[in-house]
Amino acid sequence: MEIKVVHAKKEHKDFLIYANKVIDNVNNMEETKGLELNIDKDYFCDNPKFQCLVAEADGKPVGMILYSYFYWASDGNVLWISQMFIEPEYRKFGVFFKLISKLREENKDIKIVSCATGNDNIRMQRILKYYGGHEMKNLKFYYKKV
Repeated sequence: MEIKVVHAKKEHKDFLIYANKVIDNVNNMEETKGLELNIDKDYFCDNPKFQCLVAEADGKPVGMILYSYFYWASDGNVLWISQMFIEPEYRKFGVFFKLISKLREENKDIKIVSCATGNDNIRMQRILKYYGGHEMKNLKFYYKKV
């Protein structure tokens, strides 16, 4: 099986929306249509608000990492991983490793990578710890829709 990692294209749109719904479900989050409604103006546009890598196995999308950047005063530029997903039947075939490798290759100057995951998403918590991630027990993330 050949795994190829590319930047998401219009042809990946349905896969990205599907993956977003699965991720929301695994994390016990309220399912919204935010990505579905905004993906064209936020990503498939002249000035994308985020980046997205897609792993293809024999031309079929099987995994993705959606990310963006922000500035943290203590550390500088931070790469924020918003979502990671691999189709269950393609796990343990190196898909995640290929996505992470491409992400690192394209972001050599980034010193901090950050992400969040649901309390119940034990699988992702294990993966993040395996890759050297540390849980920030002294910070809580808040958000407000405006």
